[in-house]
Amino acid sequence: MNIAIKPMAAAVALVISTSGMANDLALEEVVVTAQKREQNLNDVGISISAITGGQMKELGISDATEMAEFTPGLVLTETQPSGVPIYTIRGVGFDDYSVGSSSTVGVYVDEVALPYPTMTRGVMFDVARVEVLKGPQGTLYGRNSTGGAINFISNKPSDEFEASISLDVGNYEYYKADTYISGALSDTVRGRIALTTTQQGEGWQESITTNDKLGEKDEVAGRVLLQWDASDTVDLTFNLHANTDQSDGPAAEVIRETNFAFAVNPQPGLATTFDPFLYPGLVGAENVSEDFAGFADTLAFRSNSEDPGQADWGLRPENDNKGYGGSVTLNWALNDTYELVSITGYDSFEREETQDWDGSSLGLWDNTMESEIEGFSQEVRVNYDASGDLTWIAGLYYSTDTVEENMLGDVSSAGFGGGALGFNDFRVAYEQDTDTLGAYGHAEWMMSDSFRLIVGGRYTDEQRDWEGCTYDVNGDIAVLYSLQGLSNAEGEPFGAGECLTIDGSSINELGQVDNPIFEDDISTQNVSGKIGLDYFASDDVLVYGSVSSGFKSGGFNGAPANDWQQLQPYDEETMLAYELGVKATLLDGAMQLNGAAFFYDYEDKQVLDVVETAFGPLGKLTNVPESEIAGFELEVQWRPALGLDLVLSATYLDSEVKEYTDFYGESLKGRDLAQTPELQYSGYAAYEFPVSDGLSMRAMVNFNYSDGYYTILGDGGNTVNYEDMQVDDWFITNGRITLFSEDGQWEASLWGKNLADEYYQQSLNYSNDVVFAMTGMGRTYGVNFTYNWN
Repeated sequence: MNIAIKPMAAAVALVISTSGMANDLALEEVVVTAQKREQNLNDVGISISAITGGQMKELGISDATEMAEFTPGLVLTETQPSGVPIYTIRGVGFDDYSVGSSSTVGVYVDEVALPYPTMTRGVMFDVARVEVLKGPQGTLYGRNSTGGAINFISNKPSDEFEASISLDVGNYEYYKADTYISGALSDTVRGRIALTTTQQGEGWQESITTNDKLGEKDEVAGRVLLQWDASDTVDLTFNLHANTDQSDGPAAEVIRETNFAFAVNPQPGLATTFDPFLYPGLVGAENVSEDFAGFADTLAFRSNSEDPGQADWGLRPENDNKGYGGSVTLNWALNDTYELVSITGYDSFEREETQDWDGSSLGLWDNTMESEIEGFSQEVRVNYDASGDLTWIAGLYYSTDTVEENMLGDVSSAGFGGGALGFNDFRVAYEQDTDTLGAYGHAEWMMSDSFRLIVGGRYTDEQRDWEGCTYDVNGDIAVLYSLQGLSNAEGEPFGAGECLTIDGSSINELGQVDNPIFEDDISTQNVSGKIGLDYFASDDVLVYGSVSSGFKSGGFNGAPANDWQQLQPYDEETMLAYELGVKATLLDGAMQLNGAAFFYDYEDKQVLDVVETAFGPLGKLTNVPESEIAGFELEVQWRPALGLDLVLSATYLDSEVKEYTDFYGESLKGRDLAQTPELQYSGYAAYEFPVSDGLSMRAMVNFNYSDGYYTILGDGGNTVNYEDMQVDDWFITNGRITLFSEDGQWEASLWGKNLADEYYQQSLNYSNDVVFAMTGMGRTYGVNFTYNWN
């Protein structure tokens, strides 16, 4: 989506005029390519939220999590402190921490699909804009998805020389530097090099068991873009990019003990989770966090301290990740009517992380994660535009990717581990190979001056192969199996290092059981589509309606598993979406009002539940037969006076399970879907005014609010209750004051985030004996200086 806006002259409204432009209040026109061709944003019958690179800077957005705070309808969380972001749009998301789980929301960088959400870490630098398209988008975008699409679009090389350097300094010894240089290398070649680094020398999360802190950052990324006009009709864009992250990982904050801990720990002979450092004088407290001052700076993660009183694993959350890749985009104008577009992409991501999922000083659930992902994609499409009443796009898409993951986990202090009951360490290893073929088409026909018909369709064929197992590390699990009278198929005892995910259905009267590595594959074929009608009531008002369908393919559980029943594939999910919207330009162009109402018929939503195994009920990914989501969105941009801009966006959601009975026989009909706040809103006020000849100032205050929401759908067995797993609502304010030269050469800013120093939770989850929260950062502040050469 291309937005015609000068970066240095832009205030923080989606598109606004600068004070040096025409002396009126009209908002500028926005030119977009959301449907793969240039259109006025207000002429596109799709619900789109867009944030430009300039707006991201003004709003203090430095990563995808913060972007979600200013995009109503979008929720971005992590299921655990696992490094796997969960994208949810209008309540459509997939709450699974496995690296190999596909998202309900397609994520694209410069039109190349990233197959797995964890690969989106580190993409936000030198960004021209970020687009969020809501609802199924299968007729125009490569990967299948039910929730929508998020497009990260980089700044492109310029014809004229441009360069910039931007420096931020803030509290917690925060430093950030961004720079780029762009221009023509010859009459036919243009280039752009962009680099960024973020360093933070002081952590903001304090351990209450040691003097250690978490929050230090060490991130570096770069991108090289080359555009070559090979002929009058052919141009190519080459994209090479890489990033590294050796920062601290996040730590969870313990909120309370689970039902499981209360039930197990009082029994003699079993390991206890009551820790005098974790619960100083508060054993059995209902909500531990309320007894500690401040926000999440009171964590008890397991430090690498040499203090002999610390646990022996010493898992301090740390990252050692890197990603790299490239793409080639070819645009070939076959004639005045047809254009051929080819996009070839490759991306690789590797990570080594240590993680403390439970947030305590104990080994309730601590991990080391090693993951490797490689993905290749090829898209070819033909665009038809005769500048008449009919335009269409037809394309083919192919992708292949491989995921390899090893998880080493420690649960030695958990209620069911250590002591007399069980085991300490385990290892999960799996490999997944996925091949996707797709064919799609999208057409728009102006039936008259007032009506436009949109029709699209897509066929997808996907093959996913998976093999993996949970392995014993030191023989503890093997001992537990032996105590239960189990042996392998030859009647021999299980041993250390052996695959101990068993086929529980094969146990014979002697206790002999098969335990080869689990292997399976799923093949999915799907046809989805869209039909829409746009009504141009006037030059300033568009009313649109659409019915569209989308799907997300099934997959496999990459979590620890004792029984094959936990690894059986879950089914694909599908959605039928109805939407009615309006885009109106009012007050002679000084106000833009966009609104939409929608209803989703959601079938076979993929969720985490439990399944009966040889060891009792254990976790498994499964499907909710029927659920519904209804809601509406509203966005208002208004310039009541020259230099003053006001923006308010809001989303209301009403989600409900219509049919689902969990493993325990309890009907969950009527419950809210997880990660679905009922109300979200955000906005800002920005005022720009001259202070002297050639100098102006811009002052901006922005805010965002989210209702509380449930983070699980059903009760976690005997561990947690659904009603207890709700994130509290929160309201955050940020601000920025900028002095800048009107020629766009330099600017200096004073900025602050979370000005009220609010404590707030971004997600809530549980791990064996404790409920824990991932929390937002408290007040931060700093200064920025940017200098441009052009």
